[in-house]
Amino acid sequence: MWTLLMTFTPQIAVVGGGPAGLAAAIEAARAELTAHLYDDRSALGGPAYGHAAKSTLLAELYAAGSRVVLHHRATVWGIFEQRTLAVWEGDRAEIVRPEVMVLATGAHDRSVPVPGWTLPGVTGGETRAVKPGQRVLVAGAGPLLPVLASRLVRAGAQVVAVFDAAPSEQMPRALPAPWNQWALSGHATADWDTLRAARVPFVESRTVARVVGDETVREVVTVALDEDWRPVRGSEEKLEVTAVCFSWGFVPSIQLSQMCGAEHHHAAELGGWVPLVSAEMETTAPGIFSAGDGAGVGGAALAVLEGRIAGIAAAARLGALSPGAARSRSRPHRAALARLRKSRDVLGRLIAARSGLAELITPDTVICPCEGTTAARVDQALDEGVGDLGQMKRMTRAGMGECQGRMCSPALAHLIAHRRGIPLEAIAPPSIRPPVTPVPIHVLATLPDEQT
Repeated sequence: MWTLLMTFTPQIAVVGGGPAGLAAAIEAARAELTAHLYDDRSALGGPAYGHAAKSTLLAELYAAGSRVVLHHRATVWGIFEQRTLAVWEGDRAEIVRPEVMVLATGAHDRSVPVPGWTLPGVTGGETRAVKPGQRVLVAGAGPLLPVLASRLVRAGAQVVAVFDAAPSEQMPRALPAPWNQWALSGHATADWDTLRAARVPFVESRTVARVVGDETVREVVTVALDEDWRPVRGSEEKLEVTAVCFSWGFVPSIQLSQMCGAEHHHAAELGGWVPLVSAEMETTAPGIFSAGDGAGVGGAALAVLEGRIAGIAAAARLGALSPGAARSRSRPHRAALARLRKSRDVLGRLIAARSGLAELITPDTVICPCEGTTAARVDQALDEGVGDLGQMKRMTRAGMGECQGRMCSPALAHLIAHRRGIPLEAIAPPSIRPPVTPVPIHVLATLPDEQT
């Protein structure tokens, strides 16, 4: 297969077509700049806005006309020196060198390994894999649990229960947070009504300790959790189910912000490691901004505000807006953002995965599904002196698979921290090398030597 190599220099490149990316591109267009928006999905909007043709944000985007150049199904698989993006789009390998860029890379599902979690019939936030009539248990932590459970009920599944690891007595401190700041949760009242009508039990401080089955799920063993999410021995119960849907929240996708050399820090309430950003959402790498869940998990409404602020600041950086005009445009977004961040931080701390969950892991529990690395192999490496994710990857192959550690690295960090008795922030994120996502070899073969 032949691949055409193209190189060009747009004014602004926006990576990610979710709420933050759309908002950033819209604000750049309002400043009469041309923004090139790259997204690897076929539909814009990400999980929160995808297929919502009537959403205000998409309407604003299309009203911008030719000021926003859309690149659907375009994979940005690396960032190199001088803000150089490596892009795979259709039959083209592209080298894109924007004057400024906004990273709106979003987040991905957090995985919490337990025995049997890799069996067919166990899913993350993807509910379409569950068939009508199946007996399904929804478990995890956070405000998406009722959202996923109500979807399953409406799709015809028999939801036997919803288990939330977070204790109910702590939830009132988080309730002032508007539910619609969290992706997919804009209809919380309707979701709860659906669950009540279906008489679905909602149980706090309980989770799945083990999934049992051969070629598919047959039952689960559930267990009560204490305030640190440690399993309470003697509280085990069995449930007959044919599917399990886990939702443990999200992990910021920081691979590209790592590659550009931006400084990162650990914040549990934001989902883990995130880039350091200024009030304008600029990272420590000049001219590179980060907004939305990739800069800290907070949901759709918060992501839109951060994206708007980043887009305005990027336009000001290019001289399309004066400092005063940029401040004026950003002011209402900053005020709204400050309010949402307060409640986001409270809820984020409440549902952040805690170290006690590591006690559910047994020696034969798979930690890295891509490579089949078990907890026993991880413990062996720890006994041999391995102390970080990079060494663990080389010793056990955990993180070497197709997902490049997205699924296993956060869980592996929790396990190492728990075994070592050290804070989670002491475990640095894994180093990143291109490509950050799989691309065909013929795409790599077309690149100039300095990018390979």
